[in-house]
Amino acid sequence: MRGRRDGLTRRPIGTVAALPDPEARLAALAPSLAIVLSTLFWGTLWIPLRALDRAGLGEAWATAGGFTIPLLLLLPFGLVRKRQIVGVGLPLLAAGFLMAAAIALYAEGLLRGYVARVILLFYLTPVWSTLLGRWLLGNPITRARVATIALGLVGMCVVLGLGDALPLPRTVAEWMGLLSGFCWGWSMVYVRRVEEASDLDKVFVQFLFLGALFVLFTLIPGGRGWALPSARLLEHSTAWLLLLGLFWMPAVVGLTIYGGSRVDPGRVAVLLMLEVVIGLASAAILTDEPFGRRELLGAVLIVSACGTELFADGPSAAEEESSG
Repeated sequence: MRGRRDGLTRRPIGTVAALPDPEARLAALAPSLAIVLSTLFWGTLWIPLRALDRAGLGEAWATAGGFTIPLLLLLPFGLVRKRQIVGVGLPLLAAGFLMAAAIALYAEGLLRGYVARVILLFYLTPVWSTLLGRWLLGNPITRARVATIALGLVGMCVVLGLGDALPLPRTVAEWMGLLSGFCWGWSMVYVRRVEEASDLDKVFVQFLFLGALFVLFTLIPGGRGWALPSARLLEHSTAWLLLLGLFWMPAVVGLTIYGGSRVDPGRVAVLLMLEVVIGLASAAILTDEPFGRRELLGAVLIVSACGTELFADGPSAAEEESSG
């Protein structure tokens, strides 16, 4: 056979295989990079929340207000797109409801409980996301995915200093953390499936539920109060409240939905683990919270898991994801 041997094309001597177009590679990686970028906002979300608390707005209504402001901003868009949103039906509502429930449960769990345990229980998300992605989307569970999940979870345990303690929920706050992780993984499956809805449709529907669900979860016994602040306190904290509602929340939700609509749920969950490193590093820089050898080792493990997940599949897999 001329020019062929064992089904392989022979190239002239001295030639090399064509390298993937860098621009095409970057475009294919864009959804995953959006998830990585979102961790900068997820990991620094504590900044406006802590600023509101220092200003005297530590009550539940301030967080609920920050979650509701984006809805007011997007309401005209939602009214214009009402027919299209209703036309997509239950899957879009499920995606928005589950994502809103995950964020609301996670926020309330962090405000009530031991932060490290709530975070670790939430970040069992890669397990739920991978299993749900296999069941509902038919995504394969590869040995590489299992390895990156294990590497990331070990890094989480090291960073949070839990030692041999198993991440079993013991309090209401910890059950919130566990349930929020499951809801998040399930929501990413629906976000991926609802291809006929635009990213902005998904963002709007999520904010349609977020404020109301957060209020509902704060009513569970053991939460914070709802005392209204004085006009003077409100005046001094308005800037941070607007930053939370108009900058942080739209950024984290928008970037996550953009990436989650084009990337399989397991990869989204693994990449989001980088949020913990961002949170610890930013807290160490801006406050007196520690960032020593243990935190550094855990951060290296988590970043390694994210890097492996981001680049292990090669150009073809990335291109397939972005085209989806």
